[in-house]
Amino acid sequence: MPAARRAELVKKNETSTSLALRKRKKAARKKLKQTIKEQWRYAKANNLRAVAVTLTFADNARFTTTRISAFLNKLRRALKRKGHGLPYVWTLEREGRLHYHLLLWLPRDFKFAPEKLKKWWSWGSTWVGSCRSPSAWGRYIAKFDSTAKLPKGARIHGAGGMDEEGKTAVLRAALPRWLLPLLPVSQRARRCPGGGWVDAETGVIHRSPYKWTPWGPKLISVSQPSFISP
Repeated sequence: MPAARRAELVKKNETSTSLALRKRKKAARKKLKQTIKEQWRYAKANNLRAVAVTLTFADNARFTTTRISAFLNKLRRALKRKGHGLPYVWTLEREGRLHYHLLLWLPRDFKFAPEKLKKWWSWGSTWVGSCRSPSAWGRYIAKFDSTAKLPKGARIHGAGGMDEEGKTAVLRAALPRWLLPLLPVSQRARRCPGGGWVDAETGVIHRSPYKWTPWGPKLISVSQPSFISP
């Protein structure tokens, strides 16, 4: 392949907005899938039921990123008074009107009172349904078909309320495949300044054995660990 053509391919791959968006959506789907799996495990152990919720804005101009936090905080406080936490995931979409899809894990005796729900979400309409298949609802809300025109600064998904085992599993699900065999099952890693991933417990730095080429990733070496200086 001519050098000019290779340079063109590299430039397109590095600057393509659509490619970056596809990667972002793929990573988000992977994270959401693992999150729902871990929350389902926790729910079974604590006798919680899955509830599907959609919160829609009557006017897109009323959107702010704090609306979903305010709703969840009110629900969390109501559950805390009964001695329960709130595992949840949400995604944001725009099909005409902005709306959130949520998967909540609630005590079996907890019911959404219509008047309270309206008070908690006063910016538009609500829909609540029993979720018989959390995995199917998870696939539906993770389709991310209408996220291209979201407001600036808006996140496409969020989650919370997991136990430590779940948090670790979700964080590990986002790690590159080559790194997983190098980390003990219970340990996490974070990106390291200058490249690579650092083991959160030992300080060991692992660098990718792959290099990007116009033809895709190429194995160039065996990953050699180093350490963060004290």
